[in-house]
Amino acid sequence: MPPVNFIDALCDSRVLFSIGIHAALATLEPYLEFWIERRFHDNPPALWLREHLGLPLLRAACVVLFVYLAYPALFGLREAPALTSLLAAHEGGTSTVLGVAFLVALAAPMVPLLCRHPELVLPVQGMLATAFVFSWLTGYLHITSASVWPGIDVMVLVGIAAWLMHRLARYFGRLLGETADAAAGTRGYDRLVVHVVTLLAQLPVILIYSSALATQIAI
Repeated sequence: MPPVNFIDALCDSRVLFSIGIHAALATLEPYLEFWIERRFHDNPPALWLREHLGLPLLRAACVVLFVYLAYPALFGLREAPALTSLLAAHEGGTSTVLGVAFLVALAAPMVPLLCRHPELVLPVQGMLATAFVFSWLTGYLHITSASVWPGIDVMVLVGIAAWLMHRLARYFGRLLGETADAAAGTRGYDRLVVHVVTLLAQLPVILIYSSALATQIAI
């Protein structure tokens, strides 16, 4: 199989569908957060749980769902063992992946790099979920030489891309939101659009990692 083209992977219909689902969930998140805040405004413990446990778990689940839905296209594959087959061979696999992604979110405030650059949290979660799926796939195919470490050059590229995409997303998200507010005569779209666009902007970063891993396999 020729080296996986990042653009081809990004434009694959399964990946685009996954991005669309992620966009819908990212759009619903602020409304869910607002509903919980109104419903439990006089219950500080519930609000604390929402902020420190509920939202991180929700975002972790969304990232894992993106990786699952994008498989196998995120590895540039049109045909591959079904995800259900991979999961059947790894009992509790989804719970493990979700737990690891959740722990990354919980640990982020205590990790200096992630605390200073929260835009790295989602890519780290996505790459870890991708690494699990890649490990399951290569194990299923008996490819013993494959590694989830793509090389220092790829990881540097991932870090730069995450930093750059976050800043571009905030700029264009704010611009789009302010334009929507001005056109509709409303307020709040600027915050909503920035929220959605900044989350979506990190998804291609995960594909950089998955495309690099995919160069090790051939089906």
